[in-house]
Amino acid sequence: MKYKVDEWVIYRPFADAESELLREMQNRALILWVYPKSDFYDYDIYIEDTGKKKKVRELHLFPERPPTY
Repeated sequence: MKYKVDEWVIYRPFADAESELLREMQNRALILWVYPKSDFYDYDIYIEDTGKKKKVRELHLFPERPPTY
């Protein structure tokens, strides 16, 4: 797996959509759980803006940019 537990990432639910507005939707998320390779979902995440937990595939997650300070 690309990401580890307690790592912050960017979650884009419509990363492969045709609409540019949908592709731009993104939320900061925290990796809570990494599923074994045999499962359909890859990660459990906590979405910071909504406070919800969600099961997602890796293709919807992107690395968070490092701070510039």
